[in-house]
Amino acid sequence: MNKVIITILAILVVIGAMITAVVIYMPDEKNEAKVEIQNVAVENTTEKEENVIENTTNMVETNSSEERISPNAFITFKQTYNGCGHTTSEFVEVPQEFVNLSEDELKERYTDWTVEKFTDTDIVLSKEVDGSCNEHYVVKDVDGTVVVFNKLEDGTEEEYMVTDIATEYLTDTDKINMRKGIEVNGKQNLNQLIEDYE
Repeated sequence: MNKVIITILAILVVIGAMITAVVIYMPDEKNEAKVEIQNVAVENTTEKEENVIENTTNMVETNSSEERISPNAFITFKQTYNGCGHTTSEFVEVPQEFVNLSEDELKERYTDWTVEKFTDTDIVLSKEVDGSCNEHYVVKDVDGTVVVFNKLEDGTEEEYMVTDIATEYLTDTDKINMRKGIEVNGKQNLNQLIEDYE
């Protein structure tokens, strides 16, 4: 009977040793598998980051070299007149058909204009023009009312606008100047002068 007990104990010891070996050995395999999976994940992440950085760099380079007109852009047309030396400016919203044009494409449409400034929202085009700007005015007192005349290139004057401003309420200096005629260049300056008299 002692042999049977010793045999059973020996079998149990061998089984216990095997279970212990399996328990000790298995976590190492799992850890190695986890480490391998983590290494693969890190390699994939690094590759993705490199691709994102490369794509971002390419995007920035593309955008910086090809600026285009946005839908909310404005164009300023500046004309300098050789006859009088004055410059007029017209400020307009960009037409729909100009949206997304590059600077070169805009130059193709305005061959006789110079592009002074080109951003996605602000464009300035300029050119020189022969003649006078037709924005030379003379403000006079006509029968007690402030009247504006347009001074033509040949020096003659034609009536441009009759205001509702009575000269009797102006200062003595203004009345004297109005009898001679006050010369004003540009619509903006004319509007400011009329506002001052109102």
